[in-house]
Amino acid sequence: MKLGARALLLFWMSFFAGLGLVGYAIYAGERSVAFPALALFIFSAFLLVVYRVFASSAHCPLCHGRVLSGTGAQRSRRARRTFGSHRLRVARDIVLTNTFVCPYCNESTLCIVKDRPRRGRAVRRRFADRK
Repeated sequence: MKLGARALLLFWMSFFAGLGLVGYAIYAGERSVAFPALALFIFSAFLLVVYRVFASSAHCPLCHGRVLSGTGAQRSRRARRTFGSHRLRVARDIVLTNTFVCPYCNESTLCIVKDRPRRGRAVRRRFADRK
């Protein structure tokens, strides 16, 4: 979840930086600035692929909605946006506060990994309790 959020934020920053460099290169007529802009666009394409891979596994634990990728489901009317995007708000919150508010169910969630008991131990405890 954190890698997907970081990739999304870096994608948008590098994309707009590349646009700015292309605009400056056209305005100033400097070809040497256009090559770093091309490198930023290639880096943005790489980050987009990384984002797509990691965003597919980022789910809200309550409603199971994919919070970093679009699902087409109706969002909560109280869901807020950052720069007009629900995904950017979720990504920003994950990176900065390690929590996020789901845009679908509007519930706050901590980004922590909970330890699951191993299957063998849980089964042994159940049978041990019956004896």
